[in-house]
Amino acid sequence: MRKLGTVLLAALIGVTMVTGLAACGGEGGGDTATTKTVKVWLHKSKTEAEGKTYAAIQELFNEADYKTEDGRDIVMRIEYKSNAQSLETAINSENALGGAGLPDVFAVDSPNVALYAKNGFIVPIDEYVSDDVRNDYVDSVIEQSTYDGKLYALSGVVAPGGLYYNKELLSSVGYTEDQIGTPENPWSWKDLTEAMGKLKAAGKPYQIMLNLGFGGNEGAMYLHSPLVYSAGGEFADENGKTLNALTSDKSIAGLGMFTDFFRGNAQNDWLYKGTNTNAFPGEEVAFEIYGPWLVRDINKDFKSFADKYDVMPYPVYEDANGQKGTVATPCGSWGFAVSKAARDKDAATQVVEFLTGVEASGLLYDSIGVFPTHKSYLAEEEAFSTGVLKSFSTLLTETAKARPKLENYNKLRDAYSRILSYIQNNAGDSRFDLKSYVTQEAEAIDK
Repeated sequence: MRKLGTVLLAALIGVTMVTGLAACGGEGGGDTATTKTVKVWLHKSKTEAEGKTYAAIQELFNEADYKTEDGRDIVMRIEYKSNAQSLETAINSENALGGAGLPDVFAVDSPNVALYAKNGFIVPIDEYVSDDVRNDYVDSVIEQSTYDGKLYALSGVVAPGGLYYNKELLSSVGYTEDQIGTPENPWSWKDLTEAMGKLKAAGKPYQIMLNLGFGGNEGAMYLHSPLVYSAGGEFADENGKTLNALTSDKSIAGLGMFTDFFRGNAQNDWLYKGTNTNAFPGEEVAFEIYGPWLVRDINKDFKSFADKYDVMPYPVYEDANGQKGTVATPCGSWGFAVSKAARDKDAATQVVEFLTGVEASGLLYDSIGVFPTHKSYLAEEEAFSTGVLKSFSTLLTETAKARPKLENYNKLRDAYSRILSYIQNNAGDSRFDLKSYVTQEAEAIDK
């Protein structure tokens, strides 16, 4: 199924860098009697690996035979906006002027789909995407890209997260394969701390890296939203309001698992506080909560460790009676949407489909280690049939839960990061009051 491998990708990127894509790489270009130019804004620079890969994807598209409904050749032209903030600024600036200067297509982080769709920055693409194309994307991509029942975007990359664990360490304290967490029978936070206690008692590495500081405020929501989801809680109600949802008994109970962990951490030092970012593959700790990039790093720099670990679901909520919650695998991705300025929405959607299609998805996986988003690719590519990649693939296809979509997502994201920091820093304090703090934050979000 793989049309292009790593070697051909490197060759394409090399050609792209040499030629500069002078004819269609971001300078000049426009519609003619025989061509339709689709301009794309990307949240990356030309020099980073992801930007180079998109340049290669653009080259492939322009070498192919994509046509408008009136028979003209479609030409993709990427403009690089360096980073997410620069892209957002450009989008908002053009919309403030009426939106005529927007491109046909631009990259969008999935939680912003709701805001952009409500404000009319992007348009639905359902009528241009066939059922066969749509159904090959993993469910979380469609979920995160849908607003008010309409599809607004597609994604070619996704980053499922989970609980990395050292198989050899757990085996050394008596854990068998059928005692490891699975989507059908996951570990809870209580199971995790029990395992850590056994490892500590045996004088083995036992701590965990939670990566609470990863990716700033966005990383907290990306990696740790399952605290709320696995307990049956939500971040917003049907009206897009946060207060009643985030302060519900279920949401507070889910966050309470983190509270119990950090109270225990004060006594047992469960949390790794060192500075080695490779503490897990370096076998200093037994566990790590993180995304799929670590697999690529281990295969490259820690080959001797590659057979010693696997990944299980993010720990779930467990109540006082031992009843466990639902697995909610953290996931996240940027995608592409068709802007309101696109005159030929069918042509623009063809570009979106190619930028996020099976071939592009595979190239991006080869280049930067994020997961492909197509069920067919995951099912047919041999690498995803065994080991940790199979574990991640199962989590992605069966249990992934997209980040919340609401118009004031940025406020929610920042507030959630503060809530987790409050728990981490104050769980052992006699004045700690989780519900009051969450209520305060939620009320501010809804204002």
